[in-house]
Amino acid sequence: MARFSFLTLLTLSLVLQSCSAWARQDIVPGSRYTSARAAAMGDAALSLGDDGASGLFVNPALLARVGGPQVEGLNLSFYANAASAGMMSYDFYKMASLSSYLPALQSHPGEYAGAGFSLAPTAYMKGFAFGVLMNTQLGAVVQDDGSVRYRSLYQFIPSVGTGIRLAGGIVRIGYSLQWVNQASGDITVPQSADPLGYNQGLGQGAALSHNVGFSLTLPIRLLPSFNLVARNILDATFREFTLLPLARNTSGVPPSERTTYDASFSIQPKVRGGHHMNLMVVYRDLSNVSQVSYLGRLAAGAEINVRDRFYLRGGWGSGYPSAGLGLKQNRSEFSLSWFSEELGAGYHSLRDVRYLLQYQVRAF
Repeated sequence: MARFSFLTLLTLSLVLQSCSAWARQDIVPGSRYTSARAAAMGDAALSLGDDGASGLFVNPALLARVGGPQVEGLNLSFYANAASAGMMSYDFYKMASLSSYLPALQSHPGEYAGAGFSLAPTAYMKGFAFGVLMNTQLGAVVQDDGSVRYRSLYQFIPSVGTGIRLAGGIVRIGYSLQWVNQASGDITVPQSADPLGYNQGLGQGAALSHNVGFSLTLPIRLLPSFNLVARNILDATFREFTLLPLARNTSGVPPSERTTYDASFSIQPKVRGGHHMNLMVVYRDLSNVSQVSYLGRLAAGAEINVRDRFYLRGGWGSGYPSAGLGLKQNRSEFSLSWFSEELGAGYHSLRDVRYLLQYQVRAF
């Protein structure tokens, strides 16, 4: 309890300082919400999820399956990459402020230190959900020429979605609308820049994102399931107006996010003792908007479910391995994941190893 209280206070402190939160920075587009479950399975979790956040952001077809009514007042995630974890003794808590954290970066030139938080409270019932995703993802490095390069992604996303069941639940279709308020950028400045902050010089704007999910689950042995998700239908085009000011000294609006498609196939083998497994293969970005190789867009994941209490997970995504575990009680769930995201210009060009903690609490 003491450790959880400290983490909660630290999270709230960072959210208040930055007025926002974090989302994915991987070069392959996908869900704006990254759960520890999906991260541990290499981002191969299109057919998994019984919560509002997964339905609103990962696959809207899941909204036709979630139980209810449920209020998930706390869905809190924290991540740190390998470099920032190695700098824990250098006032890690100051990382929310680029100017305060600069001495630590100067002591480790060439090392990209990154961390972030996610808060996603939702309320949902069978076939309907609404919530808000607050994200912050920050990272910086002191380069060989002495300049500071930082990457920032702030998001505040109110969302609503619905889902329907057809043919006795064999077919599920869902839709979610996300109002994406975002500030983001990849900026290089001299160390003497004044002011020096993660929120300086970013592109800022808001866009409406329309997302549709389709799921077909055959009522036969292994429960084979086919899923297709279309994200940012008709493109998500950012405008200058935002619900919340997320950046200062802005440099226009973020680039439009094009329509992308993800598809998956999964099975659910049963294991003796009332346990079962989830095995899934996902092909991300079918139309290859990201211009990433086939292997960079292919993901595979496996999960061992022990009586809906303990989960052991592993996967492969963005060309890198991943792993994790989860502990679930009636009204809460704790998950820990180790995974990687590709921050470079292409497949296997710049790996960012991350550690993710997630804690969820449901009211009912």
